[in-house]
Amino acid sequence: MNSRIVFVRKAIGIAGWLLLLVWRASAAEKPAPIWTGTATNAQGAVLAKIAVEAHETPELAEWGKRAGALCAEWYPKIHALLASEGFTPPDQVTLRFRAEMKGVAAASGNVINFAAGYVRGHTNDWGKVVHELTHVVQSYPPGGPGWLVEGIADYVRLTHFEPKAPRPRVDLEKASYRDAYKTTAMFLEWAERKHDAKLVVKLNAALRQHKYSREMWREITGKLVDELWADYIAELRAKSAAPK
Repeated sequence: MNSRIVFVRKAIGIAGWLLLLVWRASAAEKPAPIWTGTATNAQGAVLAKIAVEAHETPELAEWGKRAGALCAEWYPKIHALLASEGFTPPDQVTLRFRAEMKGVAAASGNVINFAAGYVRGHTNDWGKVVHELTHVVQSYPPGGPGWLVEGIADYVRLTHFEPKAPRPRVDLEKASYRDAYKTTAMFLEWAERKHDAKLVVKLNAALRQHKYSREMWREITGKLVDELWADYIAELRAKSAAPK
């Protein structure tokens, strides 16, 4: 056999073993989750496996376990609230606590990253866990309006997880349904009550299918979104002006 061929084969073999050793080392170095659990529906079927990783912030381990248990409890509920035909949300969710992360939290695919600094200062803010978990269940393709994506996540948080929590005051002069988060969530809640109890379900399905359009609001409620917002603000203004 040609000596050059033998040399190449040996080199390839050595490279393969080196890659295997690196892979084994990296796998061995990856810390195990501090908590694992399953989210099951009413029939006992497993919808998702939940894992919590806190190797960067061991002091948050207990909080992380509670967050994991909350996700196991609420994943089936959000799954049902945002159900749409032909769609199955991710069957695995990972919660990670980041020591150097800025901000609050962010979901990417089926991974939720939490900023450790924020968690330490807001240990009672469980709503943010539900908000980010909703993003995992949403799993929308890129291109949808961000204000609506965030608004639906906070709608799940406010309307279903924290229905008795104090609602933020809406600036009647400056606020917009495009403000996202709680402002949009309260608007969605109002629009469901006034026009169609399945509004969020229908918007959610359209976002998943990449079929959302502003015209949908008129198809569902009979009014454009700007007209609905004007009605919402008018109602809030009338309530604020009413005798106490």
